[in-house]
Amino acid sequence: MGGSSKGDVIVDTNELRFIEGHARLQVRMAGGDTVAEFQNLEGPRFLTKYLVGKPIEMAPMVASRICGLCYTAHSINAAEAIERALGIKVSKEVRELRNVLYLANNLRSHVMHLLYLTLPSIKGVISVLRLRDKDLYEAGTRLLTKSTELIEVWGGRSVHVPNVVVGGFGAVMNGRQLVSSVHELEGLMNDARKFADYAIELDLPELERYRPLGSLRNPGHYPTYAEDASMVLNDGSLLTSDEYYDSITEVTKYYSTSKHAYFRNSELTVGALSRVILNRRHLKPEAKAFAERVEWRMNPFLIIKAQAVEVVHYMEELIAAGQRLGDIMVEPSKEGAASGVNCSATQGEIPDCQGTGRGFFVAEAPRGALCHACEVENGKIKSYKVYTPTAVNSKSIELDAAEFVKKFRPLGVEKMRYILEDMTRAYDPCLSCAVSLDIY
Repeated sequence: MGGSSKGDVIVDTNELRFIEGHARLQVRMAGGDTVAEFQNLEGPRFLTKYLVGKPIEMAPMVASRICGLCYTAHSINAAEAIERALGIKVSKEVRELRNVLYLANNLRSHVMHLLYLTLPSIKGVISVLRLRDKDLYEAGTRLLTKSTELIEVWGGRSVHVPNVVVGGFGAVMNGRQLVSSVHELEGLMNDARKFADYAIELDLPELERYRPLGSLRNPGHYPTYAEDASMVLNDGSLLTSDEYYDSITEVTKYYSTSKHAYFRNSELTVGALSRVILNRRHLKPEAKAFAERVEWRMNPFLIIKAQAVEVVHYMEELIAAGQRLGDIMVEPSKEGAASGVNCSATQGEIPDCQGTGRGFFVAEAPRGALCHACEVENGKIKSYKVYTPTAVNSKSIELDAAEFVKKFRPLGVEKMRYILEDMTRAYDPCLSCAVSLDIY
């Protein structure tokens, strides 16, 4: 259990504004040290507990309810974790289409975060509608609309995508629909460029602090979703997905409804900045050109610029996928239509879907590496864990906040409070995801 850090409060944000969920950040003096508390104020949620004892096909459906923004990522990670536990090998076509869904999910999340939550506050206004650059709002709206349409086409609807099932998809997936959508995406590249230009030119606070960084590494590709990808750290070490899972420890905090997730009993920063620093040579050409205009350092405010670079990258990836996948077709089996298990999408010998095993899957969700892990016994879920990027980043948020107050206390309480809000917001925390950890 995390102990109490009694002491005089220096800065208190009260409830943080313009974030996904409800949270508070306090910085105080405790025993002569400056310490911070990132407090999740969301009510506890028990979705992972609910899955225990349930049939395996329920995992993607229930996991998608963890978040109202990243449900696509949670659904896919859940399906993949179950598939690994049972030895199910899905086809290349299924992976290609899941990748499209993941890219659309990350694109939409980044644009929403930048447009509605981060950029207005950085510019000192309370709404994107008050920004001087009205074209930015129109560009962002078009990108949001199109990325949502892609999720609707491939996921089955715009929220809690029902088409993602264990073993493949629950409905016919036709690549020609993707080609049609991509033609419209190509016409929106100027909107993505505008986003990147705007963010890269921002004058952001300086808060550089060394910390371990973590991101997936998919050889030859910028990491998002991949069948086999290692976790790379900025010390050059590589971990498999199960090694990453085994390195995480949940730590209960007396002041928060969610646990923090410590990596090797310490800090790890994941997310867009870590991805760009560790993998930017694999960005698509236009995104890479934007990235080269930034001096990348371990400053959490640079997450804003990293997300804007990734908006361009995801657009380029989606356009390339549409051009490549026009002839793809995935048919669901009778089992998939009836129960959500689509063994027709597997390669080779069809596995025993009533089997027993342990599975892990890590992919790069918008806020960083998202890990789903499960144990299956006789076709039922024995245990289920989700380690979210926000839970992993919580310690980094606290250490950055404490470092900022130590360095910039002469600014005064009010000014520090607003800058600390912007810093926390740059991490793009999702409190509903974090509170869905296995608490009790």
